[in-house]
Amino acid sequence: MKKVLIALGSTGGHIFPGISILNHLESIDNKIEVKLVNSIDSKVLIPNLTKRNEIYKIKSTGFVGKSFINKIKSLVFFIFSIIQSLKIIFQFKPEIIIGTGGFVSLPIALAGYVFNKKIYIAEGNSVPGLSNRIISKFCDKIFINFEESEKYFKKNMCVKTGFPIRKLTFNIGIKKDIDIFILGGSQGSAVLNEKVTKTIYRFLKRTNKERNQEIIRIVHQCGSKNNAEIKAYYKKLKKEFGFLEYEVYEFIENIDNFYQRTKILISRAGASTIAESLFYQIPTIYFPITSSSGNHQYLNAKEMVSKNFGLMCPEDITPELFSESIFKLLYNKEINQSISGSLKNNAINLKEDSASKIIKGILNDKK
Repeated sequence: MKKVLIALGSTGGHIFPGISILNHLESIDNKIEVKLVNSIDSKVLIPNLTKRNEIYKIKSTGFVGKSFINKIKSLVFFIFSIIQSLKIIFQFKPEIIIGTGGFVSLPIALAGYVFNKKIYIAEGNSVPGLSNRIISKFCDKIFINFEESEKYFKKNMCVKTGFPIRKLTFNIGIKKDIDIFILGGSQGSAVLNEKVTKTIYRFLKRTNKERNQEIIRIVHQCGSKNNAEIKAYYKKLKKEFGFLEYEVYEFIENIDNFYQRTKILISRAGASTIAESLFYQIPTIYFPITSSSGNHQYLNAKEMVSKNFGLMCPEDITPELFSESIFKLLYNKEINQSISGSLKNNAINLKEDSASKIIKGILNDKK
């Protein structure tokens, strides 16, 4: 294995796992040449790359959930992206292609199949997207995160590895001074933001009687679209609840620092966020996107709840019930300790990180 091509995607949920695999490859052998492919439309900043890690850009857009006109455009771009992918593989000549899901992986994998390359995919969600379902018909091996995924692939091709996460630090002894960390993903979540603004007031009003004069610190990563509105909301809350301390961010780069300081997390149920919450053993309220492809975020969250790693609140939950869930996870010692214990046991069983397992799976593939 001398040359590897990794297909990313337009969002952090596909990009960060690819970077994790890249970092592990280079750590085991610095003679391996790794290059990346991404969408020309991606706006996510890719961290810690060297000059060796050239990024090829292709024009490829998603198909599922688009209007009829945009589906036609997607198909036209798809044809061009296959031509671009054939050119990339012809010039770079990789021996192995790894896809992390998303529409960027499909044209690259198809072009790799034409050139008879070894092709592997990592599927982070319980329900695979259209691209990985197609690629699974001709790839060499599939690395899965959720047991549910096996229903959609040939079982003998699946290897349970978990999902790679970005390189994060873990320092023992950091004080957990963030009571609630609200994380909307790399682009924020308008629905989660709206639900929170209808819920936190109720939570603080009830908490005022239970907190024993302690402050309540909330950190909210809300994205750029709702930033001013969310800041104004917390400023108004602060006037009524003097014990509230808050920080609002559009995007958080040093997220590991925040994770380590967090008592409970409220987040979407994407594969990367779940993997990171498990890594830091944070009791979590999962708020799955109703419109996610194949309803995979709901199924992701359902599996986490079944393993006692957190609670789930659907998008249509009432502010009263949402507030009750937050209060319960933060203040009910029995529930919090039970979930924390499950998370700790899970961490003990994770003897090896997911990127390492994936690379071993590739290296041990005898096909």
